[in-house]
Amino acid sequence: MVDTLTEQHLLDIAAAVRDWPLVTGGSGLAIGLARQLSRGQPLTARAAGLPVPGPCAILSGSCSQMTNRQVARYRTLAPSLALSVEACLTEPDYPARLADWLLSQGEGPAPLLYATTAPETLGEIQRQYGVQAASEAVEACFAAVARLLVAAGVSRLIVAGGETSSRVTQALAIHAFHIGPQIAPGVPWVRATDRPLSLALKSGNFGDEHFFSTAQEAFHD
Repeated sequence: MVDTLTEQHLLDIAAAVRDWPLVTGGSGLAIGLARQLSRGQPLTARAAGLPVPGPCAILSGSCSQMTNRQVARYRTLAPSLALSVEACLTEPDYPARLADWLLSQGEGPAPLLYATTAPETLGEIQRQYGVQAASEAVEACFAAVARLLVAAGVSRLIVAGGETSSRVTQALAIHAFHIGPQIAPGVPWVRATDRPLSLALKSGNFGDEHFFSTAQEAFHD
C-alpha cells in the first residue's frame, strides 16, 4: 500500500506498476497510467483528453462539505437551479424541463443544476421521502438530464458526486475515456473515445471552492 503527496508520486507509482495485471487505487493514479501506456509520449496522451470546445453544463449531486462550498461560491457567478426531490418523484417531464432551462441560459459561465444541500436539509428530505427513494429519484433525474443535454449538443459536463458521476456515464453509454489534464488533484478532464464529449467527474470533497470555474477556464482553446 502506498500514498501520495504530489502528482509526481502518481507518475512514479504508475511506472512501477505498469506491467501488473491488476492495479487498484484512487482515481488520480489514472494520469500516471495513461502516460505510461502512451509509451513515453505524455504530450500526445494529454492532448487526447483535452476538453472539447462547445456548450458546458454542471450537474452537482454531492452533498459533501466541499461541494456545498463549491456550489455556494459558483451560485454567485452563474445561473443556478436547485433540484426538487418531490418533482423528481412525481413529475415525469421534470428532467425535460430542467434540460430546457439549462439549454436556455446562453453564453457565459456554464449553468448549474444542483441537489447539493446542507446536512440538516438532506436529513429532512430523507425523512420525508425515504433515503433510498430520494437518492434513486435524484440520480435518475440527473442521468435523464445528462442524456437530454448531450442529445441537444452539450459537449462538456462537469459532474459532482461519485454516484452522480457513475449514473451519468452509464446513461451516456460511455465505455472508455482518454485521460486529460488535471483540474485538481485526482480530478482530470476525460474525453470519450468514441465521440467529442468531455466530462469532469468529481467525487465529494475533491477540489477547492473554485473548482467549477477552474474546470471551465483551464485548458480551453
